[in-house]
Amino acid sequence: MSSAHPSRAAARPVFDQEAEEILLPVGVVAERLEMSTAALRAWERRYGLAPSGRTRGGHRRYSARDLERLERMRTLVRRGVPAADAARAVGAAGPADARAGVAELTEAMHALDTAAVQTVVSAALTRLGAAGAWTAVLAPALTAIGDHWEETGRGVEVEHVTSGIVEGALRRHAQDRAAALPPAPDAPGPVLLAAAPAEHHTLPLTALAAALAEEGRAVLLAGDLPVPALTDALVRARPGAVVLWARSPGTADLSWLRSALETTSAPVHPAGPGWPPGIPGAAAPLHDLPGALAALLGAPDGRRPV
Repeated sequence: MSSAHPSRAAARPVFDQEAEEILLPVGVVAERLEMSTAALRAWERRYGLAPSGRTRGGHRRYSARDLERLERMRTLVRRGVPAADAARAVGAAGPADARAGVAELTEAMHALDTAAVQTVVSAALTRLGAAGAWTAVLAPALTAIGDHWEETGRGVEVEHVTSGIVEGALRRHAQDRAAALPPAPDAPGPVLLAAAPAEHHTLPLTALAAALAEEGRAVLLAGDLPVPALTDALVRARPGAVVLWARSPGTADLSWLRSALETTSAPVHPAGPGWPPGIPGAAAPLHDLPGALAALLGAPDGRRPV
């Protein structure tokens, strides 16, 4: 068999000495994945799963990382995860173990495998801590599920069941850390975390509570509160800081936030994408979990998204 045959030569892997990596053409990757080249190209067009390597001649080739992502994508699709959700999971930013966690969690969520969801969430919290687990694993998987629901009108049962498991795991994590690391006697008052009335998407607040507990900061996680309940909580708890969450402009009630500003001298931080910028009298807005930790703990600003 002659290695000079053009089709055989084109199908050969290329070793890029500069990158010290074997780069594979589409035909070889399709054969390894037991897929057609047309399907691979469709994934590239629809989901951005394009090859990232190049030969010295400039021809695009799949790297080992590309192949790993495609193998995980294929596995998720074959196990019933919608292709768009699978692509979001394998394309999540972060280290390889975090991307694997997103893919595992997305698969478990779509299968409504509650035990598997609990296992993946607990492992992420143990390995990465609350802030790391939220930003690298939990939020990307939950976003993929939510996007699927909004795009197709299906999957609300997946979001409801699995978000409840995630919230429970975060609450237990916060309780365990608070018991292991109680606040010092001279610590500032607790951070009051509350959501706007009728704002039911409060998982980011629960993640923030868990992350603060890891730092030994006392937290009161109040959920969505009407004005009388919010003002009563502020008077009785005497918080050191207040975080008021609104996910959408429809729930971001400025009169509700102003009532907090009138009731407490503690800094009141608007949090979430619902609030408008530049609210008079409010403390720095909190746009992401690392940034919220930085503001509440007095550290330099973080930049990674919730």
